[in-house]
Amino acid sequence: MVTLPEISNVLSAHPGVRRAETAIVRHDGRDVAIAAAELSGYVSGPILRDHVRRELGEDSGLAGVVIVEQMPMADGALDVEWLASAVAQGRCTLFEDPRDDVERRVAAIWSAQMDMRSVGVNDDFLELGGDSLSALGIIAAIETEFGRSLDTFEFMSAASVRRLAEILR
Repeated sequence: MVTLPEISNVLSAHPGVRRAETAIVRHDGRDVAIAAAELSGYVSGPILRDHVRRELGEDSGLAGVVIVEQMPMADGALDVEWLASAVAQGRCTLFEDPRDDVERRVAAIWSAQMDMRSVGVNDDFLELGGDSLSALGIIAAIETEFGRSLDTFEFMSAASVRRLAEILR
């Protein structure tokens, strides 16, 4: 089992991160591991989450990363209430596994085309570092996999695996 300090250490070792802290917060009736990261360069929360999954494995337990300008502290420790509030407000994309075959196939294409260990169904294409070249690669792979044409507007409008899967169903 991966510990919260291990997650924080892996995040802090990333070249784009100045400091990271991880805590367990309650969200939608379950406990999830969320990290707060102060950046030294631009990197998104989903990319940092993928970094942890690459280093510590798929079962690292990290659900999301909130990007902060300054570490939210309370009584000398990470402010868990602030972190829970940030998650509730949607300032952190939580990893969610695909729920059916279409979402699994689309997520696998995104992962392969964008060289990501895993892509959550709600991750935003642009936050994952997507660009025009990766968009064209994903569109071509989807057209081959699903036998259906997909234009760039449809793809960019979808922006996530889940929404793209809805278009393909």
